[in-house]
Amino acid sequence: MTVLIPRTLAEYILLGPTGDRRQLQDSPILGDVWIAYASEAGPQELLITPYKTNTAGLVANWIDGEVDHDRLMHNASGREPREIAYLQGVIAARLYFDEVLRVIVPTTSWWSSARIQGDMAVYLQAASGSQRINAVLDTVQEMAAHWSDPKTIKKSAGMLTALDRYAALAGIILWAAQTTTIGPDAKPAELAAAIKAGKGDIARLLTDLFSEILDRQEQNDANRRKQWKDSLVYQVSLNRRADMAVARSVPSVKADAARLLFTVNCAEIAWAVIDSGIQGDHPCFKDATGKESRVVASFDFSNFRKIVNLDNLRIFNENEDPEVQEGKLKQLLPDGHKLPEGQKLKQAGAKLISNLVQLSRDARAQRPIHWELVEPFIEIKIDTRPSVSDHGTHVAGIIGARAPQKRTKAIAEDDRIDGMCPDIRLYDFRVLSRNSDEKDTEFAIIAALQYIRHLNERHDYISIHGANLSLSIKHDVRNYACGRTPICEECEHLVESGVVVVAAAGNYGFQSFTTTDGAFESYAAFSITDPGNADGVITVGSTHRSLPHTYGVSFFSSRGPTGDGRLKPDLVAPGERIHGPFRDGWGDLDGTSMAAPHVSGAAAMLMARYPEFIKQPRKVKKILCETATDLGRERSFQGSGLLDVLRAFQSI
Repeated sequence: MTVLIPRTLAEYILLGPTGDRRQLQDSPILGDVWIAYASEAGPQELLITPYKTNTAGLVANWIDGEVDHDRLMHNASGREPREIAYLQGVIAARLYFDEVLRVIVPTTSWWSSARIQGDMAVYLQAASGSQRINAVLDTVQEMAAHWSDPKTIKKSAGMLTALDRYAALAGIILWAAQTTTIGPDAKPAELAAAIKAGKGDIARLLTDLFSEILDRQEQNDANRRKQWKDSLVYQVSLNRRADMAVARSVPSVKADAARLLFTVNCAEIAWAVIDSGIQGDHPCFKDATGKESRVVASFDFSNFRKIVNLDNLRIFNENEDPEVQEGKLKQLLPDGHKLPEGQKLKQAGAKLISNLVQLSRDARAQRPIHWELVEPFIEIKIDTRPSVSDHGTHVAGIIGARAPQKRTKAIAEDDRIDGMCPDIRLYDFRVLSRNSDEKDTEFAIIAALQYIRHLNERHDYISIHGANLSLSIKHDVRNYACGRTPICEECEHLVESGVVVVAAAGNYGFQSFTTTDGAFESYAAFSITDPGNADGVITVGSTHRSLPHTYGVSFFSSRGPTGDGRLKPDLVAPGERIHGPFRDGWGDLDGTSMAAPHVSGAAAMLMARYPEFIKQPRKVKKILCETATDLGRERSFQGSGLLDVLRAFQSI
C-alpha cells in the first residue's frame, strides 16, 4: 500500500514554510500536477503544452516513442495505456510520475537553462552529488518535522535552490509510491518519521533518476535534437475535470416582448450546446409542424481521446487477436451504435478499424485531425438518451423549447412554456463522460470547440452561430494566468472565428472560510471559473427568476473580478428555480448553468433579427452588456446588470 503525501506537505517542500513562502514554483510541472501525483499513486491525466516553436503533432509523436522506450527499459509494458492524442496546440496523455520526470521534464527550457544545468552538474558528480542530495534531504527532513508539528514551524536552516526543491519533492513522491513502511492514512508525525527513515531510499531514487537522464541525453541527444528547435515542451498541467454549473424566466429578460414587437424568427440560427447531452426527441424540441426535431445533430465527445490516440496503431494491427480488436471497437463506438452481425460485421468493422488506423497514421505524420474519419465514432442519433443527467436537455430547453400546441391532460400547464428562441436549431455536443468511472476532461471540450470551427469552415456560410458552455472548471491561480488556460484560449479562437461563446460564471460565490477563530460562511470574490475567465466569452452570473431587483445576485453565483482584474461576470440572467425540460418530462434546476442559456438565446435573437451581426460576436456582446439593466449591485457581482433583450433591440 502506497503512502499519500498531503497537499500541505507538498506545498511546504515546493514553496517553503508559510511565513517564508514563495508564491510561485519554477519547474514546468505545474502545481496541480505535483499535488495530484503526491496524493494519488498511479497515472494522471495530463495536458502538455508544446514549446512555442514546435507543433503538437511533433511533440505527441516524440513523447509516444520515448514513453514506449522508457517502459521497455523499465520492464513496465503492463502499465495502463498512455492514450496520447493531440489537438491544435495541446497534447493529452496518461502518464506515470516517473515517466514525466524522465521523458518530459528534460525536454523543457527550464531543464536546459544555464541555472538548472549548473546545479545539475553538482548533482551528477559522484562525491559532490551525494553530499548535495544528503544535504537537501536533511533540510527536507527538518521541514517535514516542522510541518508535522505546527507549533514548531519556523524558517528552515538550509537554503534550497529551485532544483533542490524539485528533486526533494520528486524523490519523496517516488519513494511514497514504493514504500510499505506506513499506510496511506498515516498521521503527520508518522509520515515525517518515515521520510527520515527512508532518506537512504530517497537518495538512491534521485541518484538513479538523474544518472539515467544524463545517460539518455549523452546517447541520443544529437539525433533527437534534429527533430525540433529549442525546447520541446513548455509545461505540464492536469487535464482538468469539468462540472455542470448547476419559473418562467423568459419574461424577466423581456425576451417574449422582443419576439412580439420585433417579429423575431430564429429558424435560420443554429446554436451548439456543449454539455451532458440533449434528449433530441423531447416534444419541446419539435419544429412548428410538430413532426421534425430542431436538434440538427448530436455528437458524443466523451470518448474522443480514445478515438484519436496513438495507441490504436498498436491495438488494431494484423497480429492482434480479432476478438480483442472487436471488443475495443465496441468500446469506442458511441451510445446506441450497434455493430451488425456476420459478414456485415466484418465489412463495417474493417471500415471503422481502417478509420482508426488512418487517424493514428495521420497523428504519426503530424497531420491535422481528419474529422471525417472521426465522425462515425462521435455522431449519434438525436434520440440517444443522455447517460449523465438532465442538465444538457434543461439548458437546451431554456434556449429553444417550444410549448406544445395542443392541450392534453398529460401535459401540465406549467410545462406549456417557450424558451428564448422556440424556433432555433440546436447542435448537441456531449462532453461529459458516459461512464461514471471516467473523468470529464478539458481535452474533450477543446475538441468539441475545434470541431465547431471545422464545421463552420466547410462552407462559405456559418453553420453554427453560437455555443453555450454551462460548464465550470476551477482556475488554479498558480498554474496559468487568468483567462489563459487551454480551454480559455480555445474559446478565444472560436470567438475570433465569428462564433458567439456564452459561459456560466460558476457556482462558487458562497464558500466556507477557516480562520483562527473557526469556520464561517460568506461570499467569495474572484471565484469566476473557466471558461468564464476568457475575455471574449460572454460570462453570465445568476439572479432571481422573477424578483431580480429585490434579491440581486444569487448567493451561489460566482463573483468577480477576474484574477487579473478584469470585470466579470459580464451580466446576469435568471438562474434560480428555472423550469425546463428533463429527459423525461419537465423540472426545475438552479445555477449559473441556467442563466447562461438565457444570454445565448438573446444573442441568437439579435443575429436573427439583424443578420449583419452574424460573425460579429464582440459587437453582440457589447450590445447586450451596454443595454443591461442595472440592479444597483457591486459591478464585480452583477457585471453590467440584468440581461434586457427588449432594450437591446430598441438600442439598434
